[in-house]
Amino acid sequence: MFRTERLQALHAVDRHGTLAAAAEALHLTPSAVSQQLSKLERDVGTRLLLPHGRSVKLTPAGRVLADSADTVLGELALARTRLDALSGDITGPMRVGSIPTGVYTFVTRALTSLAGAHPDVEPAVIEAEPERSLPMLVNGQLDVAVVESWDNMPLTRPPHTHWRALRDDTARVMLPATDPRADQDTIDAPELARDRWVSWTAGSRANAWLCHTLRERGIEPDIRHYVTGYATVFSLVAGLGAVALLPAMALAVASGHDVRPVRVDDPAPRRTLYAVTAEPHPRPALEACLDALADAAQLGDGGTDG
Repeated sequence: MFRTERLQALHAVDRHGTLAAAAEALHLTPSAVSQQLSKLERDVGTRLLLPHGRSVKLTPAGRVLADSADTVLGELALARTRLDALSGDITGPMRVGSIPTGVYTFVTRALTSLAGAHPDVEPAVIEAEPERSLPMLVNGQLDVAVVESWDNMPLTRPPHTHWRALRDDTARVMLPATDPRADQDTIDAPELARDRWVSWTAGSRANAWLCHTLRERGIEPDIRHYVTGYATVFSLVAGLGAVALLPAMALAVASGHDVRPVRVDDPAPRRTLYAVTAEPHPRPALEACLDALADAAQLGDGGTDG
């Protein structure tokens, strides 16, 4: 019989393509993964992997065993879920990947509540955009991904994932307080045609969304600043007179920066935040986490919906 940890090593290499990536997913060293694979090859009596550039590829025997490992490990996970459900135990690690505004406004609050109610749950948070968190979820590196999907640029849903809507949010134009338009309730898109913009890093989904949203409104954005954090955005808006288009929830980190949020009257772009999972039968701890996220998301924050 094959030992589970050796099948897990082969399964991880099959999913991730390299020993290093498999080791990261399994929270092991590459050397430990290599040792497990060597032992599995001795168990089978044939080679399972071959070098392929900087990665590895499975031999025909490796492919047969990897496919079987996927089935076996899936059945073991289902058995674990059913056993947990019978016992009602809410325990174990809970790895949550979340967009930044989620962390700032409700994810931390949700996990604090979860850990308070269930001390044997061990929360861990990774701040990540959907283009990173969804692959991590599918590859088994996360239990939950908190993501955003804009109405005008919806996310692609990976197969076999489950999406639970948490809340809606709308975009606001962020203006320096000294801007004559800052006291308006709304701003028409043509009024923004000559502004200089702050954007997320070029090539990111957030950058693509900004460009797409402005071009929908007939504006070719003059992007002067590229950043990776909301605090930097607010600093540039307040200090250099740039403008930004951000989720209203981002105002939770605007403290100390003299900026004003104004609605875009076009109508305003809207996004939905989701908790995404990949377990077909969520164990009790995951169900408790999803409930905590849903409850915390509705409690309000520094942003404004609607």
